[in-house]
Amino acid sequence: MKHHLKRQEGQGLVEYALILVLVAIVVIAILALLGPTINAAFARVIAALNGQEITGTGTEYIITGMSASASGSAPFCTVTVSNMQVTVLEDGQVVGSGISVSGSVAVSGGSGGPTNGTTGSNGVATLSNVSGSANCSGSATLTLSGGGTRTVSYSN
Repeated sequence: MKHHLKRQEGQGLVEYALILVLVAIVVIAILALLGPTINAAFARVIAALNGQEITGTGTEYIITGMSASASGSAPFCTVTVSNMQVTVLEDGQVVGSGISVSGSVAVSGGSGGPTNGTTGSNGVATLSNVSGSANCSGSATLTLSGGGTRTVSYSN
């Protein structure tokens, strides 16, 4: 008499898929809980690399992103300063949403202007772009009202 075994070829695949889903849920939960702490740690590293001192007390503004580009032809080009992101810390912890951040941009040999933004739920504010007429190569400096500066170079 022949014994007929049930086919179980797909069972292992389903078990692996369930394990992967469980692991993904756990990782997402951990990142959701530790996200602000990780964000603050990265902001502190960026501040240190840019020479900005972070004390961990009071309100501190860390410029975590900024770029500048020039277009046109000499002697004056249109310089656009963009991608300005600021992480706001309060006593070393990332703040929540709704904090206003403002500052001004100065460019080499030309006009700059004011910029501002508001923090999102991750404590990061994306500031408005600033454009103006300036030298076709030079530097742009963002100075925040609450403290903190960053300079980037650009050239056409």
